Amino acid sequence: MSKATGLKIYKNYWEDQASFMDQSPWNQQTILKLTLSNNCEKNIEELKFSNHSLTREDGQLTLRLKVPYNYSEIDDFELKAIELLGIDKNDLINMSLTNSSCTKTWH
Repeated sequence: MSKATGLKIYKNYWEDQASFMDQSPWNQQTILKLTLSNNCEKNIEELKFSNHSLTREDGQLTLRLKVPYNYSEIDDFELKAIELLGIDKNDLINMSLTNSSCTKTWH
């Protein structure tokens, strides 16, 4: 049986990690930006990301996700994130942590 993956698993995992906190588990200034190969478009569409999170830029799929407040303290955060999402490393063109100007909540 394969391990459960996807946006809901990603979100729940980080919220569970911060469940003892009296604050939001999400960093308000930073997002994880993944640029993905068009070869994985069908798999990504099956994960049903919102149009706010998943866009097409310069012909490539771009996924933007909130990160946990303590992402910088987590060993191999980026690798853990793509594992939780179920994205193959070979499908990644670029992965970066970038400033967020978004104030929207999860969709």
